[in-house]
Amino acid sequence: MVIKIYPPAPSAASALEYNERKIAEGKASVISSSKIDDPRDPMATFLRYENGSKRCEKMSFHASVNPSVTDKIPQERIPDFVREYMQKMGYGNQPYVLYRHTDTGRDHYHIVSVRVDENGKKIPDFQEKKRSQKAMKELMEKYGFEIGKAKKEAAQKEFNPYDGFKPEAGDYGRQIEAIAALALQYHFKKPEHFDLVMESLNVKVVHKKDGGIGFIGLDSKTGKAVTSVIEDDGIRYPSEDVIAKRAEECKRRIRTREKERTANITRTALKKCKTELHFRRFMARSGIYARLFRNVNGNVFGVTLVDHKTKSVFKASELGLKAADFQHLEYKLPSQGKAATKAGDEKEKEAPSEETGAKIGGEIAGFALAAVAMERNRHWEDEELMRKGKRR
Repeated sequence: MVIKIYPPAPSAASALEYNERKIAEGKASVISSSKIDDPRDPMATFLRYENGSKRCEKMSFHASVNPSVTDKIPQERIPDFVREYMQKMGYGNQPYVLYRHTDTGRDHYHIVSVRVDENGKKIPDFQEKKRSQKAMKELMEKYGFEIGKAKKEAAQKEFNPYDGFKPEAGDYGRQIEAIAALALQYHFKKPEHFDLVMESLNVKVVHKKDGGIGFIGLDSKTGKAVTSVIEDDGIRYPSEDVIAKRAEECKRRIRTREKERTANITRTALKKCKTELHFRRFMARSGIYARLFRNVNGNVFGVTLVDHKTKSVFKASELGLKAADFQHLEYKLPSQGKAATKAGDEKEKEAPSEETGAKIGGEIAGFALAAVAMERNRHWEDEELMRKGKRR
């Protein structure tokens, strides 16, 4: 378990609004509260406390409680744990609301309270993080959980972002955080290319009207969404500004050798393949995720390629290729149903639509990321041999 205490704000209103918004979106619920006058309006209670203080400038207490997937503490015991934790932290007589969040693939909890008592006196916050760790140690055996860092590092070693999103690995928020960090290492010249890198790793990027972004985990076998939109503030996801900055940086860098590799493989695939499905699978064997964009008539108007081996993203035009070079690749429009088609000696029951792109992406990831993993293992082996003074 990890408990994160957020920096205090001038009022509990901001933390309360964040959690209430999650409730409105169907991603959270209130599971308990303490000393709240009217459960329908907790801010009224918080204001009564805040208005009693003339000197305290930072009023809010906001913390998240994040049990590990291996912790044995059942959900019904979380309110009791939080009550004892708040007592040990000096907030036992304070009003607070406990929220349960379900938007990151593993349940976690948010506590919202105030840092001044009913007489306007500030609750002592000296060495708050150390006191929090001490409180957790005193409660861990009683409630059946283990504390943080070593547990978190072990979980991180268990999940490899190069494998793409895996629903069975759980802790969706942590997975997507690691995958997004990996995608930011790729060389791409447009922010939307970041979206394609994420798609090739079984994650759909969602752009919101307010300028923020969220993520949806996809099943690699079916291409269907297995999570709601994940955008938890407690996890470090890249913002649109960070992604745009990365794209600008990449524009100043020339990747000639990487471009030649992708171009040569693509030209070879175009000569050998007669359908889009065959083409994408052929590219996957070399670690390249191919995305063909088609209009309503099924004609190709753009192609983007994600080379996982070199961590590069190229448009076909950058490789000296045109959309016309891809028009011969047979493709079945979604309205054509599941009738089988024949292309040379290859039989396909259903050609890929844009809707099934993620499904093929998951299949492709197996080839693509295996190539990357082999390269990383070879590099590690070379370093080991050099340390031992040996040569291949």
